[in-house]
Amino acid sequence: QFYVYGQVQRPGMYGLDRGITVAQAIAKGGGLTLRGTDKGVRVHRRFGGNTVQVLEPKLDDLVKPDDLIFVRESVF
Repeated sequence: QFYVYGQVQRPGMYGLDRGITVAQAIAKGGGLTLRGTDKGVRVHRRFGGNTVQVLEPKLDDLVKPDDLIFVRESVF
């Protein structure tokens, strides 16, 4: 499973299909809202224990289990 939040149409938890990209994960969340930007995507990924790293992914990067994908609001 993974999570999509922020400026997407249907934020929430989704099942993780093998080989799904960040762009496909955003599409599962209904795509961007009018305020969302694909340049403002961040992935919060847990590494061993309680360490969480915030990554700036490319849209073709693969999603990993329990990733939290956050789409930020465009400044314009």
